[in-house]
Amino acid sequence: RFGPYIRYDKKYVSLKEHDPYTVTLEEALMVVAEKKLADANRIIQDFTEAGIQVLNGRYGPYITDGNKNARIPKGDDPTALDLETCQRLIAEAPEKKSRRKAATKKKATPKKKAATKKKVVKKKTTKKKSVTKKKAAIKKKAAPKKKST
Repeated sequence: RFGPYIRYDKKYVSLKEHDPYTVTLEEALMVVAEKKLADANRIIQDFTEAGIQVLNGRYGPYITDGNKNARIPKGDDPTALDLETCQRLIAEAPEKKSRRKAATKKKATPKKKAATKKKVVKKKTTKKKSVTKKKAAIKKKAAPKKKST
């Protein structure tokens, strides 16, 4: 996600072990091919007509419809799931918690009837105080060193 990367078509591939100043074209194409293979292996099942996918994620396999994710119960084989089971698991999945607080609605403020006249107040002038110089601090003499015997 961060650090040096290669951009190939619309893919962004991170250069983890490679030095960006010394990477060759062959090495770059090899890294891009590995990334494409990893992305292809990520999809376990794809129900395109319903828009549901069974994916291999960071914390194990899960089901997604693009908006909501549902975890697959332990013991269930993700390759053996059918469309009905996936739809049921997504329907039972808890809603995502929002990271931000919900915006509060503001009440409409009533309009003021008439603008009130403001009184003109003269500013008071202040006298400048004269600055006095501070006396120089008196230096203390260092205590004489004791002779060791």
